[in-house]
Amino acid sequence: MKKSAYGKPILIKENTTEVLERIENVDELTIQNLVFDYPDCLPISEIDESYNPLIPICKELRTPVGPLDVLMATPNGDLAIIETKLWRNPEARRKVVAQILDYANELSKWSYEDLQREINRNLNKKRNTLFELTQNINNEYSISESDFVDTVSRNLFRGKFLLLIVGDGIKEGAVSITEFLSNSAHMNFAFGMVELSIYKYLNDKIVLPRTIAKTTEIHKINIELPDGMLISQVNNVKTNQAQEPVQNNPDLDKRRLFFTKFWDEFISELDLDDPGQALPNPSRHQNIFIYPANNKYSWISAYFSQSTKRVGVYFKCYNDQNGLEIAEKLHQYKNEIMEELGDEVIYSWDSSLVDGFAVRLHLEDVYDENNRELIKDFFKKWINSFVNTIRPRLKN
Repeated sequence: MKKSAYGKPILIKENTTEVLERIENVDELTIQNLVFDYPDCLPISEIDESYNPLIPICKELRTPVGPLDVLMATPNGDLAIIETKLWRNPEARRKVVAQILDYANELSKWSYEDLQREINRNLNKKRNTLFELTQNINNEYSISESDFVDTVSRNLFRGKFLLLIVGDGIKEGAVSITEFLSNSAHMNFAFGMVELSIYKYLNDKIVLPRTIAKTTEIHKINIELPDGMLISQVNNVKTNQAQEPVQNNPDLDKRRLFFTKFWDEFISELDLDDPGQALPNPSRHQNIFIYPANNKYSWISAYFSQSTKRVGVYFKCYNDQNGLEIAEKLHQYKNEIMEELGDEVIYSWDSSLVDGFAVRLHLEDVYDENNRELIKDFFKKWINSFVNTIRPRLKN
């Protein structure tokens, strides 16, 4: 099987041709320096024209979740986070996307002052370095300092970034990486993945950029309400109305703290066989959700239920046209799935398959700390089994 759908570039000189040989074993530092020193090698116009031109700001910018490879910005105050990674194995896909999303999430918590401080520390400079670097090109992109600061501050608050993964030798199947982004709609980012192939010509290098994958910007609507106003839902109609202040509920707060700690700990330990499956988002509620297809019309959920004295894992399809279509096609694998998952699983193979199937673990107290490791092991086993059984068939 070919590693790439692209052929080698050919140099045509007068009546002769020369096939250029690709430089193999390029390391991440080489790609990082190439991107930083020659940002024009990035096909930004193919991904999002609004981020042209990109100005390199610094490398290895320190953040609480580690140093991000390259930070760039536009003269108008838009920010780009760039990670340079080698694409050696499928496991790298999930890790590199999780990493760049972590950087974006951290920067969305920063103020302009935070960003300015870390850039100055990185470059050993003073003053408003970010603004000075982005405006030091030509007068075509001039903007006032106050407008620039306001724009960057707003982009940080909204989580509006261009996220680029740039690598060498990105292989077939990399496009599926975009499904990892489906749970990150709390930010307004655009995403692109670029392969830089480097070829040797005499004593020089020729760089061939290819846009492997890209997404459109994921939008979020922020609703600001005056103090004392809440959004309530009555008979499925959302209305704004004045309400009494919400009273503190100690039991609810305690339970949310339990779930937050449990799911954070559990997800950090969850190691799935399928490297392409996106991990669930943490939650402060009794459920977490995994989406084995590239949509949210079907899902795997792990849950707590003290009222029925059990924890469990289940698979289900959404009860609408899209969900029913997935269920109908999946139903042809009914016998295979039942055989693979075994007798512990409870099946609801009705005509629509909407109820799916589930496995349960009965416990007298699901919140008892003595049951914590038992529950984690149960979730790990069955989430992994469900993903291994369902995901390949959903792909088909």
